[in-house]
Amino acid sequence: MEILAVNTSHDTSIVTFHDGEVTNVFEEARHRRDKHWTPNPDEAELITLSQRGLHKPDHLIFTSFDRRGLDFTFSDEVRQDRLLARDIIGAFAQTQLTRTRIEEIMEDFNVDKDNPRISVQENNIDADEIINHAIASQLEMDEYVFDLEHHLYHAECGYYFSPWYDKNEDVIAITWDGGGAQRHHSTHPNYQEIESIYYIQGKETEPKLQWQRLSNTRSLGDAKGGTFDNELESCLHCPEDLETTIEGVPTVFTSQPSMGMNFSNLSAALGCEKMGRAPGKVMGMASYAGVPIMDKVHTRHTVAQRCELDALEHSCEIIQRALDMNPDCKRIVLSGGYSLNCTNNYKYMERFPEVTFFVDPAASDAGTAVGASLNLARLLNNETGESE
Repeated sequence: MEILAVNTSHDTSIVTFHDGEVTNVFEEARHRRDKHWTPNPDEAELITLSQRGLHKPDHLIFTSFDRRGLDFTFSDEVRQDRLLARDIIGAFAQTQLTRTRIEEIMEDFNVDKDNPRISVQENNIDADEIINHAIASQLEMDEYVFDLEHHLYHAECGYYFSPWYDKNEDVIAITWDGGGAQRHHSTHPNYQEIESIYYIQGKETEPKLQWQRLSNTRSLGDAKGGTFDNELESCLHCPEDLETTIEGVPTVFTSQPSMGMNFSNLSAALGCEKMGRAPGKVMGMASYAGVPIMDKVHTRHTVAQRCELDALEHSCEIIQRALDMNPDCKRIVLSGGYSLNCTNNYKYMERFPEVTFFVDPAASDAGTAVGASLNLARLLNNETGESE
């Protein structure tokens, strides 16, 4: 059985899976020599397919981060009326935004239905399907699988590359990054998974989700009119997390950014990269905090170190949570873009000397294509008996 898996988000990647093994992992950006290239409906074809001579596989699967969401637009009346704006901000920040709560807010403030003060438009995934179809056409395939799982595929990838996969040993997988799937989009739109704990009981079983935190900070920060005059950016965020249990899984809905997003935002604020795509430079700066450079101690190094220290404490809390949930397992796989924080990774070993850590070598979103191929292969094998 041959599977070709494609991640179409940033860190676009193509994975070939043959007879039970990942045989190749190709990154499109390296072939294009464009570090931040990502496909879009106007430029979707992958040059890697032709350059590597990749042919029509038995199965094709696509994955990406979850682009679905609700777009909020605020009328000029809201933007020009400071008191009204503050009332709306207070309503948004009162509780985490479920669909029910959004409907309540619109009912309260849209007194004139013909001229609504707040408009909501639901995004769909048409852009993803255009991209997927274009790539499938390159391979002369009419059928394919498209799955928006993200952290699950990070966990699958990290486990596959770990030394415990071939031994079929159980592990804890912690996945963390800037955003992934919206697992509860029907009731809690705009919340993307940012931190997840999985337990993997051998390679024949799918990773079991044990705990998850999801954030809507990115979507509300991007809301049209979300920043009012004389108000702070992201002023619609609720300060209080919502902790609940969904289908037996403890789940947290928050308006706080992920740790990785903090580094990305800081990289833009400190002038490392205007689009915030240089979190690694901020992590590197942290190592020089308090060190005189050219007879000066740079404030930005101190700021970077503060972010690094806060991230360390937060990360250790999640690791401890995972260990408390699985007291008999001392093997932890780390995946997701935040796992590239090498300046903090070694500190986990100091905090948890009894634990053996493994960091996914494909921790970025490129690795989700690996996870997608593994997950589909297991599904096909279990449901149809198709040989790997």
